[in-house]
Amino acid sequence: MFLPDNYEFYCPVKINSGNRALEHLPIELNALNSRNPFIITSKDVAGKEAVQKIVNAFKNSGITIGIFDAVPDVPGMKCIEEISNIYRNKEHDSIVALGSGSVVNVAKAVNIAVSYNIQGLKDLAGDDLITDPLGPFVLVPTLSGTGYETSRFAKIEDLTFSSHFLMPDTVVIDPRIIKAKDSQIVVATVMAALTHAVEAYTCQAKNPLTDMYAYAAIQYIVENLVNVVKKSRNREGRMALANATAMAGCVLSRTTLGMVHTLGEVVGNMFDIPHGICMGVLLPYGLEYNTIKNDFHTPDLLLPLAGFDEYARTSEKLRARVAINMIIQMQHDLYDATKGEIPRTLEEAEVPRYMLQDIAE
Repeated sequence: MFLPDNYEFYCPVKINSGNRALEHLPIELNALNSRNPFIITSKDVAGKEAVQKIVNAFKNSGITIGIFDAVPDVPGMKCIEEISNIYRNKEHDSIVALGSGSVVNVAKAVNIAVSYNIQGLKDLAGDDLITDPLGPFVLVPTLSGTGYETSRFAKIEDLTFSSHFLMPDTVVIDPRIIKAKDSQIVVATVMAALTHAVEAYTCQAKNPLTDMYAYAAIQYIVENLVNVVKKSRNREGRMALANATAMAGCVLSRTTLGMVHTLGEVVGNMFDIPHGICMGVLLPYGLEYNTIKNDFHTPDLLLPLAGFDEYARTSEKLRARVAINMIIQMQHDLYDATKGEIPRTLEEAEVPRYMLQDIAE
C-alpha cells in the first residue's frame, strides 16, 4: 500500500444508509440541534411520492418542517434569494436537500446566504473563501445528479464555491428514494462518480484514507452499474450505486481535480452533453495518458476493479493495461445495454473531430 511522506484527511460527512433510513431524519436533525428544518426539493427530481415519504418521516417527531418544492433545472440567483427569504421569514434552523444536481447546488447556496446573512454570494465564490461553519445541512440523494453532491463544491450560474463547510453533515440514503428509471441520467451520475474515485485512487495526492473511500466506490460501481441499467428495479444495486456516489463525492473533496474530470466538464459544456457521459468516454484514455507518467498509480486500479485473485495473477507490467481494458469493456456493455444510448467515443457523442484542439486548449 502506498504511504505518502505526509498527508491530511478530513471528512465531516456522516452516511446513514439502509431500509427506512428516512425515519432516522428527526434523530439526525436533533443531533444537529435542529427543530425547524427547511426541505428544498424539485417536483421533477423527487416527485410527490418522495416528498410524502419525507413528510411521513416527521410524524410524531414534534419537529415542524417547511417545504420548497419548485427548484428549477437551471437555478439562478433570484431563486437563491427567494428561498433564502422564505427560510429567514419562517425562522428555519437547518436545510434538508431532497434530490440531487440543481437541488443540492441550490441548497448549498441557500445555506451560505442564510448562514452569512447576506444577499449576494459573489464575494464568497472561489476556493476556501467560506471560512466559518454553515448551518446544519442534510442530504437525501437520488441517482439523478452530478456526482458532486457530497463534495465541497457548489455551482450557481457562473459562480463556483469550494469549501469543506459545504459538505453535508449527514447523508441519508433510502431505497424508497433511490430510483433508476432514466438510464442515461443514472449512467451520467455514476460515471462522474467513477471518474472521481478512479482519479483519486491513482493520483499523486492519494493517501490510505482516500484509498478506502475510492476503493469501495469503484468496486460498487463496477459490480452494479451495468446490472442496474439492465434492470432498474435492482434494489441492492441501486443502493450500492448511491453509496458509491456519496463516497466518491467525499473523496473528490480531499484530492485534486483530475484531467478527465476537467476535460469532461469542458466537453459537456461545449456540446450540452451530461458531464458524466463525457467523463465515461474519456476515462480510459486519460488513464492511458497518466500510465506513461511513472508518478501515477494506474496499476493499483486493477485491485478494486477485478479483486485480489485477478490482481495477483496479473503481471505487474500488465496491470494498468488490464484495468483500462476493463473500463473500456464496461463502456461497451453500457452501450449494448442501452441500445447505443450511451456513447463509447466522442464521435458517437457527436463531438466533431475538428473541435478536439479547441477542447484541449
